[in-house]
Amino acid sequence: MATLRPLLLLLLLAWRSGGEDAEVLCADSACYTLHRSESSWDSAQRRCQNDGGNLAAAGSAGEAARLRELLATARWAGPAWLGLALPKGRCVQPQEPLRGFSWVSGGEPGNFSEWASEPAVTCLSARCVALRPPGPHGPGGWADRACWSPLPAFLCKFSFQGMCGLLPLAGRGTVTYRTAFGVRSAHLTAAPLGTLAEVECDGGRGSAFAVCRGPLAGGGFAWDPPGPLCPVTCGHRNGGCQQRCLDGPGQSPRCACHPGYVLAADMASCVPEDSCHPNPCQGSCRALPGGFECGCEPGYALAADGRGCSDVDECESGPCQHQCRNIPGGFQCHCRPGYRLAGPAGRHCHDVDECAQPHACPQLCINIPGSFRCACRPGFQRQPGGDSCLDVDECLRDPCPGACRNFLGGYECLCPPGSLRDEDGHGCSPGEVIPNSIPQGSDSIPQSSGIIPQSSGVIPQSSGVTPQSSGVTPQSSSSVPQSSSSIPQTSGTPRTTRVPWTTSIPRTLGMPTAGFGAGSDEHSADGPRLLLYYIVGSLVAILLLLAFALALVACRKRAARKEKPPAKNAADSYCWVPEQPEGRGERR
Repeated sequence: MATLRPLLLLLLLAWRSGGEDAEVLCADSACYTLHRSESSWDSAQRRCQNDGGNLAAAGSAGEAARLRELLATARWAGPAWLGLALPKGRCVQPQEPLRGFSWVSGGEPGNFSEWASEPAVTCLSARCVALRPPGPHGPGGWADRACWSPLPAFLCKFSFQGMCGLLPLAGRGTVTYRTAFGVRSAHLTAAPLGTLAEVECDGGRGSAFAVCRGPLAGGGFAWDPPGPLCPVTCGHRNGGCQQRCLDGPGQSPRCACHPGYVLAADMASCVPEDSCHPNPCQGSCRALPGGFECGCEPGYALAADGRGCSDVDECESGPCQHQCRNIPGGFQCHCRPGYRLAGPAGRHCHDVDECAQPHACPQLCINIPGSFRCACRPGFQRQPGGDSCLDVDECLRDPCPGACRNFLGGYECLCPPGSLRDEDGHGCSPGEVIPNSIPQGSDSIPQSSGIIPQSSGVIPQSSGVTPQSSGVTPQSSSSVPQSSSSIPQTSGTPRTTRVPWTTSIPRTLGMPTAGFGAGSDEHSADGPRLLLYYIVGSLVAILLLLAFALALVACRKRAARKEKPPAKNAADSYCWVPEQPEGRGERR
């Protein structure tokens, strides 16, 4: 007792320094508190952490029931913050029970949820959850909102190693409990470890203090001093006992009960004997005549000793379509890559259509179970080691009898004169000669154009010559050589099928030339292209000739520069004569 007095003194000083009046509910090894203070989610979490706890979690049906009981006891009808939040940058997962949210206290998310309405789907903003009690607006449950928005209340949870029962009193008195997390209450049914109790005894018999300590040597937690407090004599109002009061020399009075009854938690009242008090079970206990029966929460099974509870591995029964993970008190379903959880219980897996996402593939996307495959359109091929599509140059295979033009996704053949391009543009076929008659008055040859140049020679049958529709040779055609008499004088003229024809015959020509007439649109389009090829080719040839001429001129200038004689100086105009020896005079 001497060692306890300093501790009691410190607790008493803390008691006198203050404490918050809040609704509190303690059960098993945790206490839940309701704080009527307007705050955002972050400030509420800081308040709970400063007292040694966190915003309340409701990870099971039992915890959710305790929180509803606390709100009902406090007669609170408004929303209150819970410890469930979705941080910024994390996306809502509609297929998960907690929708991607997590408990601030940590631990496994579990399969329990109590959403009153589905949370807003977002990845950009932080969302926090409040508990809404049942009322006229609905059955109540969880509702998400912006974490910065203020709410008028919040719920905290504090976990402990154990609890003490009610402080026993021998006489009448009032007990006020101050918990280790700073809450005062006179209505606790269980007090957590470290709780200080102050007792005001009736009749001015003073006050007493006790503290919940533990764990004891034999296990469990108990008050120190154990009580009962507020002692009286059995002669005064039966010592404050309901049934029997026992006292002895040098002992404080104590209460007792008749057979079939046991003392209640206040150590003064008597209640019918209950084999479940104290609870001998790990889970729930139900009193029976002559005994008791233990039970366990969902997800647990009664152990072989009939008192403990062991986790049930629900995954053994195969509740999930793909993968199952067992957790204490429940299980979680997971899907293989390419699938997502679906169904009301989140146990089935549906294929994810990756092709519905924009830009999944550069061209074609084929969805397959659990994945997808990229493909290319005809005329393209996959880039090795990637998903890009590269154009195939079909002209490298020389598919055309003549020229070939490649374009993105295909090619076309440029057919020579006298042949026809196939309908698909991928080949050429020779033209078919069929008779064609020209009606009266259509593109007739003028009288002034009947002179055929001498160099034209005999006009072949396939040259497309169109005689006069009247069959009479014009007067001006008498200058035609005799060799041209082979021109048929029929009303129909052979022509090559689909060879382009002009809409009018030039007046400067005596007779139409080969291939002259009405033709197809394809060859009409090829004509300008071929003309462009001829012009470009001529320009290239001219440029090459100019380059050759310039190179030749440059070479000649360089050669002339090398052959140029060196410049002469002034000494070159004189001759050098050998020096003669001087004479010694003439001899006479």
